Amino acid sequence: MTTALVESLNKIYPNLPESLFTVVAQQMNDELSSSLDSLVQPQGKVGNRPTPKTKVIPVISADAFVGEDSTYARPNGDKYHARKWGEHDDVMVLREARKASQYILLYGAPGCGKTALVEAAYGEEVLTVLGTGDTELSDFIGGYVQTPTGGFDWVDGPLLKAAEEGRPFFVDEVGLVDPKVMAGVYGLMDGRGEYTVTANPERGTVKAKEGFYVIAATNPNAPGVRLSEALLSRFIVQAEMTTDWVLAKKLGAPQQIVTVAQNLSRRQQSGETGWCPQMRELLAFRDIAKTFGTKFAIANIIAAAPELDRPVVADVFTRVYGEGCQPAKI
Repeated sequence: MTTALVESLNKIYPNLPESLFTVVAQQMNDELSSSLDSLVQPQGKVGNRPTPKTKVIPVISADAFVGEDSTYARPNGDKYHARKWGEHDDVMVLREARKASQYILLYGAPGCGKTALVEAAYGEEVLTVLGTGDTELSDFIGGYVQTPTGGFDWVDGPLLKAAEEGRPFFVDEVGLVDPKVMAGVYGLMDGRGEYTVTANPERGTVKAKEGFYVIAATNPNAPGVRLSEALLSRFIVQAEMTTDWVLAKKLGAPQQIVTVAQNLSRRQQSGETGWCPQMRELLAFRDIAKTFGTKFAIANIIAAAPELDRPVVADVFTRVYGEGCQPAKI
């Protein structure tokens, strides 16, 4: 090709002369074949393909999940620091779910903040029953109470009070309550929205007023926990609560105890241990260390661990703190 022709073709079809030459010459030189491949784009157009820039995916620090000013007062005066539940503030999720009558079940280890979240969301308005293996239906709906004159008066339980007054009702450790007992209150938890007091015909039927709402919490790994499908199906919003390690440090828990907790959490997930300290224990460690010193607080928290888990817990403390750690003994 003449120089003038090449220049003309380049103006109309960039790289065409080079490509034509390469097509002809690739039979004699394999390297030219590779060069030709580099000029062909996915759409089949010939051209110079710029090297794509490496996409940088930003790493979001755990600090981003702790609201700077998202704190709510609990009835006992303590502050609850809200956390992110998906794209939402966890306290606001509870409040909005109540408006929509979407019952919530929270599950997780003791001390991770389940009860604190409920109290922060509903304050003194919430009525609570702490479930145990001995919880009876009367603990929910009430019963007859003897009067000073020797007679008996009917007194509503917290469930009926919540229904009649349009208040939130919290069942803590719901998994420990006999499913037969829970079945007795399903009428207030589904479309019927009412409960007939068979133990007191004069009391009649209690209908749930607007604002009545049921929320429950449980530790699914605790001995004796039973959660029936009928119960779970009534809680259409469910979430696991965990301890926020960044928040624990923000609230004054020492870095080393948080490191211990994170290590034990990983070992718990792998089955090496069945226990790791949660927020409640971390804040207790903080306070005890201020009063009696760090060594005292270490010995105390190891002693608080289940007996079978203490060797693993003591070993992790020893590795993190760099000296032998043992449970407290007197």
